[in-house]
Amino acid sequence: MRLIQASKSVFALALPGIIWALVVSNWRAEASAHGGEPTELTQVDLFGLPAWEQKPVSVNGFTLGITREQAFEIAKARNLVFKPNMPTATAAEGKAPCTPVSCTVSMANGNAIGVDLKFDMDRITKITVSVPEDADPEVKKVNVSREFKGLTRQFFNHYSDSLRNRIFGPREGKESHDLLSAGPDYSYTHVEYDYLQSGVIIHVTISKRDPTPFDLEVDLVAPK
Repeated sequence: MRLIQASKSVFALALPGIIWALVVSNWRAEASAHGGEPTELTQVDLFGLPAWEQKPVSVNGFTLGITREQAFEIAKARNLVFKPNMPTATAAEGKAPCTPVSCTVSMANGNAIGVDLKFDMDRITKITVSVPEDADPEVKKVNVSREFKGLTRQFFNHYSDSLRNRIFGPREGKESHDLLSAGPDYSYTHVEYDYLQSGVIIHVTISKRDPTPFDLEVDLVAPK
């Protein structure tokens, strides 16, 4: 009886790893059918690779084109949860699996990891990685960009226009403006840089009081 109980305990401990292996196997098979195995940003310095623009990518296991169900499986295996980006009508909806078009990825304890997923026809069509400047230290600590490597980590955690130009090439930005009620000195400019051939859209914010870009957001989309 003790031997059976011990075997059950070992199996229970190994089960999450078995599930993750099956998820990864299925994910890699589908990715190979759509242009090769993705480069995982938490494991490989994407921007340090030659011809990186031609490589499909994944962020913490999530890649463009996978289904919502596959994304749920990946999240479960990594102890992550999805939360709606828009307010829900009831508390029950907020606790249910995320079904809207856009979901944010969070740790099971509630802290967001800086990844948003956009779905169309129940497949991921956009992955957004955000690095907010004013986030709490506990939130910054679990931000997925902390796991990035080399030049990719430098770009996300120490963004500058010169670094963007070095990696992606110069590009004129599209500007939009916010004016806070505190007055004109607190106006903000949001700048978008489109690198659609590489499947990347970069968003930064600039304050009138300080021209240093902050609150980086990077959209990963299908190249055009």
